[in-house]
Amino acid sequence: MSLVEVRNELANRLAALDGLRVYPVPPESAPELPAAIIQPGQPLAEYARTLSGGDVAYNFEVLLLTRSADGEQAWEELAGYLSPTGAGSVKASVESGAGGDVDWFRLVQATDGGPVTYRKSGYWGVTFHVQAYVSG
Repeated sequence: MSLVEVRNELANRLAALDGLRVYPVPPESAPELPAAIIQPGQPLAEYARTLSGGDVAYNFEVLLLTRSADGEQAWEELAGYLSPTGAGSVKASVESGAGGDVDWFRLVQATDGGPVTYRKSGYWGVTFHVQAYVSG
């Protein structure tokens, strides 16, 4: 399974969150909010040391931007996305076993919550670090 196919499956899982606009690649103009922008993580790929040699873990960063510019409202909006469970949970959506050829997705951590700058504009958001594992 290619990197692009894995990224697209991640985008599909994020799109299951009601009202969230998902960008599989960073948009050229200002994103429609709330937005999840998928970007390469570091390291982008980690290769397993097995005899078959086909196993790989891909790393992604998902920058989630809120609708609100008001601090208190933004924190309220982020709380639903950061919850480990529930209808608005990024973790629950990403780690759901719903279809696809990826062995598993794992939400590793959330960082940089609060005011963020994206393409020289100020937003409120958080960065989710996601790992996908594909066996060869």
